[in-house]
Amino acid sequence: MSTKKTISVAVPANSAWPLVAALGTTLTFAGFLTSWPVGATGGIVALVGFFGWFKNCYPLDVEVELEVQPHHAPSEISSARTTNTSHPHHRAKLPIEVHRVPSGIIGGIAGGIAMLLFAIAGSLVIHGSPWYPFNVAAATLLPSITENDLLDFNGTAFVVALVIQLFVSVCIGLVYGAVLPMLPRRPILLASIIIPFIWTFLLYESMKFINPTLNSTVNWWWFLFAQLVFGTVAGIVVSKGEKIKTLQFKSFAERAGVEENKP
Repeated sequence: MSTKKTISVAVPANSAWPLVAALGTTLTFAGFLTSWPVGATGGIVALVGFFGWFKNCYPLDVEVELEVQPHHAPSEISSARTTNTSHPHHRAKLPIEVHRVPSGIIGGIAGGIAMLLFAIAGSLVIHGSPWYPFNVAAATLLPSITENDLLDFNGTAFVVALVIQLFVSVCIGLVYGAVLPMLPRRPILLASIIIPFIWTFLLYESMKFINPTLNSTVNWWWFLFAQLVFGTVAGIVVSKGEKIKTLQFKSFAERAGVEENKP
């Protein structure tokens, strides 16, 4: 009598900790707009959630084995979805490849420069002064800047605006390097349209609380176009960068360099 060989795959165990962490993070940011008890509660919930989530990954990933039914078992495993022969039945996790960190940094800086040039051109056309975008950006950290100062040169505001632009551009570029491989067929669609729209909406809503006076002076349509320019340039530069395979078949301790990978 013949016996059928069963195949099992390792999948992450069910966990509610990511939802707890997400809820706590949401409450934390909601506290900035409501009251400190809401933010404090969110911070505690977020810490508990992230700690529980961390325990699911360290020192070993918490996984369960699921049996594959014979009629669902593939006749052969595609080489494109198998990146480690020591784990032949391990479920592939996307993305299989991500961009190198320098690709995200370079792409973010390139997008930031393109956005800044576009913003200066728009400022010259609309306001007749190139200093408007610098003063508006710096006003998020310098409450001393008023509506009457937006068209004048301010050395401090100029430096602060450049630092903010560089920091935000590099951070978003790094996000692009990690996120764009998740949409391999249309990465530019995600970079140039979806993310800029989300980012613009968040700034549009938060500016009402950060600086209500300046909120009424910002041309949000022009700001959106500047974000689209940033996303397009950054997305193209990042997508052209070199990719490396993810360490999806290694444990968290191995990926963090805490534990040596033994053959």
